[in-house]
Amino acid sequence: MPDNILKSKHNQVSANRIQQMGLILDHLVDALGGDPSSPLRRIQILNDIDAHPETTQSALMDRLKIGKSTLNREIDWLYDQGCILRQPSQQDGRVIHMLTCGYSKKNLGLALDYFDKSHKTLHFFIESLITLFTDPKPTLRDAKFLIAAADMGEASRQDLFARGYLGAQTTNVRALDNLVEQGLLVKTEDENG
Repeated sequence: MPDNILKSKHNQVSANRIQQMGLILDHLVDALGGDPSSPLRRIQILNDIDAHPETTQSALMDRLKIGKSTLNREIDWLYDQGCILRQPSQQDGRVIHMLTCGYSKKNLGLALDYFDKSHKTLHFFIESLITLFTDPKPTLRDAKFLIAAADMGEASRQDLFARGYLGAQTTNVRALDNLVEQGLLVKTEDENG
């Protein structure tokens, strides 16, 4: 019952699907310790670990089709930030099982509320965001700016910055410029200066 109440409160806060997408991204950023510069692929990995508790790195590589060195870096980052736990297998000491924990599990759960707790649907949502970008490593910040722009229509940089994540001005400018270069946002005449 509490999950349904929580879900309905989240849905009441957002007036439309685009705004809900922004709220989902907020939960995903919180699941990664509040780091909007994280690549979308990182949250995809965390979602998969949560969907398959006690999974192994080999199983992750097979399911997500991610190279070993990339996956090693991402798993190390998730572990160092306290997003996952690593537990050695009792049968084979070479095998390490992983599971989500703490704030990551909680915030991922809040994002999953929008998808009826379906990790698979969240996976498709994240994957659909990734495919929008030509940049090989789009970040949660990039996705938030894109969703804010879709919600607002024509908006100034400052309006987009206000709807995005806190960060250095140069970081936000670089992210928006990158979205313009990819053809995902259009710079208006008033924005040239």
